[in-house]
Amino acid sequence: METTATSNATPTTTPKKRKDPVRFTDETDAALLTEVLAHSPYGAERGSKTAAWGREAAAMVIDVDARRCRERCADILDELAARMRASERGSGLAESHTELDDLLANVAELCEEEEAHQEEKKQLRDKRNEDDERAETMRDEAMVGMKKRKVRHDVLPDLIAHVKARDEANRSLEERKVVNEEARLVIDRARLEQDREERKTLIDLLHCITVKILPQ
Repeated sequence: METTATSNATPTTTPKKRKDPVRFTDETDAALLTEVLAHSPYGAERGSKTAAWGREAAAMVIDVDARRCRERCADILDELAARMRASERGSGLAESHTELDDLLANVAELCEEEEAHQEEKKQLRDKRNEDDERAETMRDEAMVGMKKRKVRHDVLPDLIAHVKARDEANRSLEERKVVNEEARLVIDRARLEQDREERKTLIDLLHCITVKILPQ
C-alpha cells in the first residue's frame, strides 16, 4: 500500500522592496519652492495642512508625498538660516546669490508672515473666547441676582405678616399685663381697706374692754 507524503513546508513570500527615498536636487528644490510661493500651504488652517502640502506634492515631477515636501522645505529653510548666521559671523563680504537663494528668502518671508498671521488669528480667537466667557459669567451673575431678588420678593410678604403677628402678640401681652396690674392694684387697695377696718374694729373692741375693766 502506497502512502502519499504531505509537505509541511511554509510557502515563502518575497519581501517587498523598500522604496528608495527621493533625492532632491537644486532643480526640484526650486520647483518645490515655486509651488509653495504660488499656493502658500503655510496659511492652511489646522486640519487641512496635510491636504495643502499634498497639492504641492502632486505638482512635483518626482514621486513625493505631502510629508516629504513639508520636511524638505523645512530642511532647506534651516540650511538658509544656518548660512545666514555663518555669513554674519564671517568677514562680512557679500556672497553671490542664486535663484534658489532668492526663492528660499521669499519662502522664509512668506513663512514668517503666515506664522504672524496665524498668531494674530489665535489671539483674536482667544480674545473672543475670553469675551464669551466674561459675558457668560455676567449672565450667570445676573440670573443669580434675579433669583435672589425673586426670593426676597416672595419672602417679603411672609416676613411682613410675621412681624405684624409678632407685634400684635406683644401688644396683646402688654395689654394683659396692664389689666393684670390694674386688677392687682384693686386687690391691694381692697386688702388695705380691709386691714384698716379690721384694725379699727380691734381698737374699738379694746376700748370697750378697757372701759368696762377700769373703775369709773
